[in-house]
Amino acid sequence: YNVPESLPVASVVARIKAADADVGPNAEMEYKIVDGDGLGVFKVSVDKDTQEGIITIQKELDFEAKTSYTLRIEAANMHVDPRFLSLGPFSDMTTVKIIVEDVDEPPVFTSRLYSMVVSEAAKVGTIIGTVAAHDPDASNSPVRYSIDRNTDLERYFNIDANSGVITTAKSLDRETNAVHNITVLAMES
Repeated sequence: YNVPESLPVASVVARIKAADADVGPNAEMEYKIVDGDGLGVFKVSVDKDTQEGIITIQKELDFEAKTSYTLRIEAANMHVDPRFLSLGPFSDMTTVKIIVEDVDEPPVFTSRLYSMVVSEAAKVGTIIGTVAAHDPDASNSPVRYSIDRNTDLERYFNIDANSGVITTAKSLDRETNAVHNITVLAMES
């Protein structure tokens, strides 16, 4: 089964079905993961109507950390008549391979908030700080920066698109505006 790494926790990854010639209560199944490298990442439960095993995600997937999982799953009859125990086992095993597909993820800043201090006497073009973001994907694409101009309408600041260095673009006046809150955007090149 192929699964995108962005699939949310609790999503259904796969439905499997063990064949059973019985009917009624004798056909009721239970499924469990008995081995594999996906223990704790996936869970299997039974659909009471169809008797299918439903495999769901229990933890976020990350293609960059692990690209596939193998699960060993057992299907067993829930109700075994004690008279027929010697004819057992009343279970079977299967192997399920889950391939994690890469999803292009947006850049991630090294910090959610940067605090920078600059004197109101600073000349235009003075460097006041640097922001940094990286591409979490295996491709590690270069990142380009820009200022959300809705948060800097008067264009007091500039940012170097390649380095993330923020500079003053206008003279600052502490008495007029002591604090500027600007939003910086990072995009993959």
